[in-house]
Amino acid sequence: MRLKYILLPALFFIVLNSCVDTDDLKDKCAVRTVFVYMIASNLGDNLGGNIADMTAVATPENLNGGNLVVFYSKNKEEAELFEIKEGANGVVTRHHIRDYENKSAISPQVMKEILSEVVSLYPADSYGMILSSHGSAWMPAGFRNMLRSFGEEDKKYMEIDELASALPDHFFDFLLFDACSMGSIECVYELKNKADYIISSPSEIMAAGFPYQKILPILFQDTPDMTQIADEFHDFYSNYNYPYGNMSVVKTGELEALAGVTRTIISAAGGEEATYGFSSSLLDLQILTYYSAPTYLYDFDDVIRRLATDEQYSLFQASLDNAVTEKRTTAGTYIQGVGDIPVGVYSGLSVYPIQEELTELNGWYRKLDWYKAVYE
Repeated sequence: MRLKYILLPALFFIVLNSCVDTDDLKDKCAVRTVFVYMIASNLGDNLGGNIADMTAVATPENLNGGNLVVFYSKNKEEAELFEIKEGANGVVTRHHIRDYENKSAISPQVMKEILSEVVSLYPADSYGMILSSHGSAWMPAGFRNMLRSFGEEDKKYMEIDELASALPDHFFDFLLFDACSMGSIECVYELKNKADYIISSPSEIMAAGFPYQKILPILFQDTPDMTQIADEFHDFYSNYNYPYGNMSVVKTGELEALAGVTRTIISAAGGEEATYGFSSSLLDLQILTYYSAPTYLYDFDDVIRRLATDEQYSLFQASLDNAVTEKRTTAGTYIQGVGDIPVGVYSGLSVYPIQEELTELNGWYRKLDWYKAVYE
């Protein structure tokens, strides 16, 4: 979608240990708190529909003793924190917690602050987070005046490294990105220490977003069934008016091994220079995301197989299968500015092959954890 709180770590530690170690307090902790962080920009009607879909299924049974808490930023001047739950009359609805004024939702400091407040108000044995807004993978905001990373607020954006700095390490069961293009190897690697699983799309997500009426109860299972989430996403978009939907589930604990295999392949092929040769044949690669040519993002597997020997590629595929536990694609994907294109190769992740002429973008790319892991 889509067409410093220095006390924060200590607070997380106290809450988690209270829930786990003290029997009396554990009874007061939910099984899971799912925190939804929404930045509306021009997606207000779509996000409103997502909230309505969540409300339709957020019964006590479906929430499994958990909490569903939403931070909705209409703009920099106006935001609200509310809980979706059943009221005393037995009707599931929004329960207002507080309003915010002049809080920039794309500020890492503000995200830390809101998250800290949610953890304090809704302690749980485990946490999940849904991030919903615009997105463009790891691309830096303002590149060619077109690109952005996660979130959009008054034409300003949150970079992927800023997002990583706002989220605590080893805290979430899952991060779910309801935002375009966040399923890149660069993004999931940058966020690998934040959650056990990352659910995202390497392509554009239609304005409808994820099918929350189907997947919300799954997210509150003791152990969320990632296969079922992937199936529900695929079923929804296979039958949608605009039948374009790619997604994947990444097990972050496998990403270090995947980076190691990739590093071996890229190093043997010649490092950065190995991808320069793609410049003359980029359109032969499977495109998953488009931002003003030549800044396409391509299928990760389709790029690496062209650099690897047969033996190396076999090892890469095994490691990739361990990391990408679920992947679903429709027959085609929608690329803004291009239209409908077929999906013939699909690994569940996109990647940027370094292009010699894009010196400014390459300079920013070299700051990413993924670059340092596989190129340096």
